[in-house]
Amino acid sequence: MIIKRIQVRADICSGCRACETACVLQREGLIGTSAARIRIIKDEAEGKDLPCLCQVCDVPACISACPHGALNRGGPGEGAIRLDKSLCQPCGLCFSACSFRSIFADPRDGTPLICDLCEGQPACVKRCTKGAIVWGG
Repeated sequence: MIIKRIQVRADICSGCRACETACVLQREGLIGTSAARIRIIKDEAEGKDLPCLCQVCDVPACISACPHGALNRGGPGEGAIRLDKSLCQPCGLCFSACSFRSIFADPRDGTPLICDLCEGQPACVKRCTKGAIVWGG
């Protein structure tokens, strides 16, 4: 199976955070950025903005780390990591396992927020006017 991923071009990211707001609106129906599955990380030393989101690893360490079986791969998002909230007991092991630090805690209940690729129609990609976030293979 060919897994589609969101490609990031940090060199052209303006740090506007429109991707974060689009993510929250699409996934949660809310306005804001605290429940975003994509985050803009500021590298003050380098003066750069870096969009940070799930890299859809070939062998996802987050899935292996979950002792409750709450994380799995599949669905229409072409191999995206999925969370079954009914099985999640926010232990934080998936956060620690992610070498890209791209799993964020939901401020409402502490469960992991992981990009699920919006079922193959990523809102962040559609909203990025700079082309810093691109849907690709």
